[in-house]
Amino acid sequence: MRTHPRKEFEFAEVLVDRLFLESFTNEQSAYHKSDAESVKSSHFDEFRGRLKWHISHSLSPRQQEVLKAYLKGQKEREIARDLGITQQVVNIYKHRAIKRLHKLMAS
Repeated sequence: MRTHPRKEFEFAEVLVDRLFLESFTNEQSAYHKSDAESVKSSHFDEFRGRLKWHISHSLSPRQQEVLKAYLKGQKEREIARDLGITQQVVNIYKHRAIKRLHKLMAS
């Protein structure tokens, strides 16, 4: 039985493979969050929950309509057409809603 001497490139491949595999230990799993990420995520979830609550309970019905349509990606012109008001009024509702939410979320 004849053995072939190992070629140099085979050693390089082994080294690259090992380094490649070791690099995975330094990366975060998509299913694992570090403690800092978990805290950050929980704060973001809490903020989002408070914001949704204030949008539903602290704004006038018209401000809610305008802001929800705006958050869905509609343009002021489209919102104005759908609600039967002028674009300037949509802009006023939007800015007043944002100003109110900013004040509520800051406290």
